Amino acid sequence: MNQKRTSGIFITVTFLIWVLIFALSPQPKYQKINAVSIPSPLQTNDLLGSLPKIEPYELENNTMPISIEDNIPSAKSIVEKVDFSSYVYKIGAFKSSDAVIKVIQAYNDSGFPAFTQINQSNQELTTILVGPFVSKNDIHGNQEKLNKIAGITNGEIVAWNP
Repeated sequence: MNQKRTSGIFITVTFLIWVLIFALSPQPKYQKINAVSIPSPLQTNDLLGSLPKIEPYELENNTMPISIEDNIPSAKSIVEKVDFSSYVYKIGAFKSSDAVIKVIQAYNDSGFPAFTQINQSNQELTTILVGPFVSKNDIHGNQEKLNKIAGITNGEIVAWNP
């Protein structure tokens, strides 16, 4: 197409769009105006006139004794009896980071959470701990599985407080 045809088509389409906008837009003179009426509020005097008037007064019944003695057992004595310690199963200490990653991945794949901690006695070693478990019995019940995953014969149960 040449430039004159393109210009003509553009002008014609623009003109048609403007005509359609004005022809199809709602005209205010043809719109119906809806009147909104707001009812007046009810007179409160009419409602309150039929109710009896209530006056505040002071209670005079002082015969009921009130006991302020503390007879509830102390929560401190209950909490002291509960053991909130968690336990972890210490697999061992490793120097190779590849071995640490493999062992932790094996425990995580088996459904046991495992994490590392820098060894207390030798800073170059990384200790692998499995858990935390709620009780030592949980570790004893799973000890055979835990040993088999790491390929060890014995681990150590350690109290753990985060």
